[in-house]
Amino acid sequence: MEGNTEKLKNPYSPSELKFALWVIARLAGWSGYQKQTPPGPITLHRGLLKFKQLFDGFEIAKTIQQQRTD
Repeated sequence: MEGNTEKLKNPYSPSELKFALWVIARLAGWSGYQKQTPPGPITLHRGLLKFKQLFDGFEIAKTIQQQRTD
């Protein structure tokens, strides 16, 4: 989710909750620039929905892979 420039890198440590919030907001389309307003509840909701879709797809792929190896 990080961009190519230093300004678009996640400034938080992976052990912080702010790190996860930053990633969820980026999934929703928030640009991530420091001077932009922080993401609001609607942006975070959209990001969580996108994250859930990605996670569900990962779980389905993992299940299919396990069934093929059995």
